[in-house]
Amino acid sequence: MITDPETRPTRGTQLSEQVARQLTHAIHTGEMRPGERLPTEAALGERYGISRSVVREAISMLRNAGLVTSRRGSGSFVAEVPTVALRLAIPDPSLQSIIRLLELRRALEVEAARLAAQRRTPSQLRRIRNAMADIDEAVEVGSDGVDQDMAFHRAIAEASNNTHFTAIIDFYNRFLHHAVTVTRTNESLRETFMAQVIEEHQAIVDAIAQGDEEAAAQAAARHLEHAEWRLRQAPTDLLERIEDTGTDTSA
Repeated sequence: MITDPETRPTRGTQLSEQVARQLTHAIHTGEMRPGERLPTEAALGERYGISRSVVREAISMLRNAGLVTSRRGSGSFVAEVPTVALRLAIPDPSLQSIIRLLELRRALEVEAARLAAQRRTPSQLRRIRNAMADIDEAVEVGSDGVDQDMAFHRAIAEASNNTHFTAIIDFYNRFLHHAVTVTRTNESLRETFMAQVIEEHQAIVDAIAQGDEEAAAQAAARHLEHAEWRLRQAPTDLLERIEDTGTDTSA
């Protein structure tokens, strides 16, 4: 039962996430079988050298991921049909890491836009348009528009009517906040960049509204390719500027 010798979390990544990752590995490799009862909070705390509150947080992560179920008075058990959880290392905050995330987004969001043009419903199109308007409103009141930007792209994925797209985007969005903060901060430094972003978003929405699959895919690809190009024009001290101004870059 959980025989991996590398059990004690280090103090870098959030402790609960490290424990959740190790328990997930034990479930996926069959070390812990469907229906098997997890060790008690006290036993897990002693094994990993952490508090019971951290153990509870880790188990909550597994429950949210569909890997375990909890029974009042009995403890937590491996789900009879556990889901497959994605694993991705926490990206470092460098510009190169942000560019790699843009590459991942291209692989997913271009096809999501294509499918959205084919499958979107009228209500989903309204949500996409409203999400785009929310970005403009956030910028007008002095916000960075990061959360609104992420919501805009998620609305497009949702309009693909393929739940796998939204599931994966919801997964990597937890790593994306810092990356989008950096790209939007860089774009805000030049009016021409901001105008380009608005135009690119509009092109995606127009193509989806018209049901033009190829145009939607091309517009999404162009937007993300230009985002990378704009990022490569960023001032060398961009990351330091963001840190100095206290911008929230948490995932």
